[in-house]
Amino acid sequence: MKVPITELQERVSNLQDSLQKKGIDGALLVQRADTLYYTGTAQNIHIYVPREGKPIILAYRDFGRAQQESSWEVIQLKGISKIPNHIQEAGLPLPEKLGLELDVLPVNQFERYRKTFPDALLVDISSEVRLLRAVKSEWELARLEKSAQIHAQVLEYAKEVLHPGMTEVELEGLVEGKARSLGHGGYVRMRGFDSEFHFCVITSGARAAVPSCFDGPVTGQGISIAHPNGATMAQIQTCEPIIVDMVTVVDGYQIDQTRILSLGPLSEDLTKAYKAARQVEEKIRCALVPGRVAGEIYEEILTWVRQNTLYEDNFMGYRTGQVHFVGHGVGLELDELPTISKGSKEVLKPGMVVAIEPKFVFPGVGVVGIEDTVVIEAEMGARYLSVSPRELAVL
Repeated sequence: MKVPITELQERVSNLQDSLQKKGIDGALLVQRADTLYYTGTAQNIHIYVPREGKPIILAYRDFGRAQQESSWEVIQLKGISKIPNHIQEAGLPLPEKLGLELDVLPVNQFERYRKTFPDALLVDISSEVRLLRAVKSEWELARLEKSAQIHAQVLEYAKEVLHPGMTEVELEGLVEGKARSLGHGGYVRMRGFDSEFHFCVITSGARAAVPSCFDGPVTGQGISIAHPNGATMAQIQTCEPIIVDMVTVVDGYQIDQTRILSLGPLSEDLTKAYKAARQVEEKIRCALVPGRVAGEIYEEILTWVRQNTLYEDNFMGYRTGQVHFVGHGVGLELDELPTISKGSKEVLKPGMVVAIEPKFVFPGVGVVGIEDTVVIEAEMGARYLSVSPRELAVL
């Protein structure tokens, strides 16, 4: 679906307001999620956003597709060295202070831009871009709601096909096929350096409690040393928790959810821990209101877990393997702002979308928990975008 020009204009206008406040003459954006956000196409794009006036959309590959897909006028780019010419041809002055996405830009690429703009001061614009993208429009929320609908259908399908003795990989493959047949975009975008995430983590029993390099509470053991996260070839057993941590994607917009399935009843201890996770999720949801500081909410939740559960050592990992967040922004990328994390200074705003994921990890036994995506709206707490049932699914 083509992004409406009014939507793109509003996004560019918001960025220009930020540029003016920071005293930056223009921003040159090249990272895929950012250029998709501001142009409406995922082709190979450079976009120059001046502090005033129309943006300049420059396409390498594929120029024809970029023309068709973007609501802006698109110009063919035949080399980075030509960018200043295009800026001047548009009647704009060359920037004296130029914003770049320095959180993701490779050094070699940065050096090319420094040679292209030798008289400009190059500064980081990534935080401003990410904070602007964190607040979703009604158009974006509609994409996220469609993603949530796909998740609900895929989860029901997983319950239908799950049976004792099937491997984690087998279940994952069936789930992926179903998701794709319903319109899932197929892959998950992440911003973090060296971050890799398959669209779904299906892991069960003690394998779910194995720590890994990925910065998350539950990653699975993975199928090999080279692929150390996600499903394995091991068979799923009865009466063990099965983690289905799935990202569904529509038009690039991602919903992140986790549900627990079980072939037969879980132990009393794991069932109690799951109920505690549901309580923690609701505590987080209610705390996500405009004006609050994300890091303060994180400390508040840790205190509640410490005082009201028996699982402080198991929360969001086990002891030294614990991660220091309980929620993260989602949208065009899986690791967006805000993060409900230790020390976070981000102030919550209406329209921010967060995946909240309280989980308890028990080494040698398994993991129970839940994850839902919510949108911050008003003082009564965030609203669930997720629509899948939240009860423990004992089959």
